[in-house]
Amino acid sequence: MTTLLLVDDEPIAIDYLADLICEQADVEAEVMKAYSGAEACRRMEDVRIDVLVTDIRMPGMSGIELAERVRARWPRCRVVFLTGHGDFGYAQTAIRQGGTDYVLKTEGDDTIFAAIRKALRDLAQELDREDILDRARAQLQEALPALRRDYLLQLAEGAADAGETRARRFEELAISLDAAGTVTLAFGRIDDWGPFASASARALLPFAIHNIAEECLSPSLRIATLAVSRDRFLWLAQARGTAGLPAAEDRTPRTLASEAEHVQQSCARLLKASISLAVASRPVSWTELPDRLERLKLQLAGSVGHAAELLMLAQDEERTERARTSREYSAESELRAGLRKLDLLESYLDNGEKEAAVLLFKSLTDAADALTGSARGESVRCELFATLSAFLLGYANKRQLSAPADSPFPSELVANLGAHADTGSGIRYLAKIGESLAEYNGRKQTERANDLIGTLHRYIHEFIGEELSLTRLSEIVHLSSFYLSRMYKQTTGQGLLEYITEVRIQRAKLLLKSTDLKIHEIASQIGFDSPAYFTRLFKRETSTTPQEYRES
Repeated sequence: MTTLLLVDDEPIAIDYLADLICEQADVEAEVMKAYSGAEACRRMEDVRIDVLVTDIRMPGMSGIELAERVRARWPRCRVVFLTGHGDFGYAQTAIRQGGTDYVLKTEGDDTIFAAIRKALRDLAQELDREDILDRARAQLQEALPALRRDYLLQLAEGAADAGETRARRFEELAISLDAAGTVTLAFGRIDDWGPFASASARALLPFAIHNIAEECLSPSLRIATLAVSRDRFLWLAQARGTAGLPAAEDRTPRTLASEAEHVQQSCARLLKASISLAVASRPVSWTELPDRLERLKLQLAGSVGHAAELLMLAQDEERTERARTSREYSAESELRAGLRKLDLLESYLDNGEKEAAVLLFKSLTDAADALTGSARGESVRCELFATLSAFLLGYANKRQLSAPADSPFPSELVANLGAHADTGSGIRYLAKIGESLAEYNGRKQTERANDLIGTLHRYIHEFIGEELSLTRLSEIVHLSSFYLSRMYKQTTGQGLLEYITEVRIQRAKLLLKSTDLKIHEIASQIGFDSPAYFTRLFKRETSTTPQEYRES
């Protein structure tokens, strides 16, 4: 919400101007008032000031001095000076010192509104300037290596992008690999850090290995090298000039294995460090990438002995898959892709997004059901139960969900697979618990929102005659004014300031019917400094003036 601060040592003038601004439908701003420079300084300490409209000549602190202080605190603030005829030269000096505009008080309301609208437009357009976009483009270029790594790692860990989407992302991130072709993997580890063993030097070695790999591999291969963890890395390679070549004729694996030996030797000679590598025996499609990566990890970890500088061409994955059906293969891949989305599940539960949680759990339970009937499938299903159990226990403990009586979390059943008839029943039970947590959090969020709105309504009714700005109300409930305004509208379907106006009009009707108070006294009691503005607003809302309403 944009904040407009009006400052003048004449209360009648500033109250009148504030009322008129509030009537302007195209001026979307919260209007605040101050009757001296000192009061304005106090207000600006805790509230961002976007536009300052101030008289130049005021006792104590001049408008120019006030503008300097406000812009020192809020540099983007636009300033409109209100001046008299005798202050023309003074105003020009103010403009040169950074003011946005100045208006002669005798020029009328329309001129003042035009200056305020111009200040608001300038403020809105500032973020659209070309230099902002240029800086963003430069920052994007600097971030491209990290963005490329993150995206390729997501693909390697199971993020499924359609071919067209993948091709578009490759182009956006300037990834030199073919998004439609096959890719050969090599998975490596650092065995001996050599002179890079100290904590301060460890960050350098992965970059040095990356540079050596790029230099050795890039003449014959298109290559992307990614750090997977502190001491693990992944290479993705495609042969140059082999687009459309059948996988059986693609010599990339042999080329990659041969060049990998060169990289090993260069690391030992130049860096005094040793690395081990497992190279896939055949290229795979991008959708097969996650499964092949897991198999390379297992084969490197299960290699014979513990010698450093191991280089192995991984077994033919086809032979290791003979005992598995395509249905089991697909189900396990789907299950592991779902497990990699548990960080999303945490946000679904926190935000009370039950539908999204249900879809994620359904993909996991469907995959688990498809793995029924084999020893390996049962082992993977047990892994799924254990992973979900640990996730849900950790989630509940961090958020202290086990203590409340209404919390949907029986820890003893979540942790114990033996408490269920079989593994499938246990997995489905955990899914139901996760769904109930999402529903529970959604209900609690609604209750908290309703409690907060109830607090606001009680405060508004009790202090209807006092300042009820968004800034003041946001302090009552400890939220930002922008978030409070949006949350209130989303929850009630009505703007907060509209509700305040509605309450004030209803209170005015009651006082007009049941008391002999004068119109200006009623206006003061319900929070209007200007009786004229109260009369205009009352007529706009009820199609009758306060006096006409009383007489009716």
